[in-house]
Amino acid sequence: MKKIKTGKLLSILLLLAPSLIGISVFLFIPGGMTLRYAFTDIMGSFIWFANFADIFSSSAFILAVRNSLRFIVVSVPLNMIIAFLLAYLMQSLRHKKVLSIAFMLPLIVPSSSVVFFWNALFADNGAINSFLFQNNINTVPWFQSNWAFVIIVLVFLFRNIGFNLVLFMSGLQFIPSNYYDVAKVEGAGAFSTFRHVTFIYLLPTIFLVFMMSVINSFRIFREIYLLYGQWPHPSVYMLQHFMNSQFVFANLQRLSATATVLSGAVFVLVIGVFTAQKRVSDTFS
Repeated sequence: MKKIKTGKLLSILLLLAPSLIGISVFLFIPGGMTLRYAFTDIMGSFIWFANFADIFSSSAFILAVRNSLRFIVVSVPLNMIIAFLLAYLMQSLRHKKVLSIAFMLPLIVPSSSVVFFWNALFADNGAINSFLFQNNINTVPWFQSNWAFVIIVLVFLFRNIGFNLVLFMSGLQFIPSNYYDVAKVEGAGAFSTFRHVTFIYLLPTIFLVFMMSVINSFRIFREIYLLYGQWPHPSVYMLQHFMNSQFVFANLQRLSATATVLSGAVFVLVIGVFTAQKRVSDTFS
């Protein structure tokens, strides 16, 4: 290995300095402070895992975790299935690029505009309740009932299907067409072709879409907060609500412990996804 000259090394460090400073200021230093608060009390004394025991004994934290997991389990598979079906059906359409752009529009629309649209539909005096009232049907308090969870799933699908649609369309386009020709010559049916050709070569895209969908599921908090406020219906009380409450009351220990648990869970998920992708790819390779 060739040694890097001192002058060249200094040039590299100077070029990297802005990025290193930015990463340190906005990632490493706050991350270190978060870990410090997570394992210390309000006086700064080290208390091991007492803060973690405190949040896991909180009914609000347990409710937030349960709702967040429920939302991911419901919305992520729905998002992936609908996006894939649309991408698969659009492969044979002539103007599929225009349609894909149309599906991407909700992603670039500001959250306030998205919230205004859904609020106009489901508010107490919104379009749906007005229609029900005019037809002598009992109105529904959509935002203050169990329907609140259904609404945020719909908002999530509305915002993110277009992004996953584009990813799936890109993955499908990279599958060589001659593989389908060979499957057809060998007499493979539609299901067999999908299983042994489409699914196998789309696996990397599927894992990517899954990871991005899980990450985007945490970003839906903006819309939830704008629709329901700081104290929403119990069915849509998420981890971000719990963390926001700790921030409002300046409980940095609870906030840091929750952030550490959430970061650890996401890290484990990412490692698990990459491990599963490698094993599945090795199995079918």
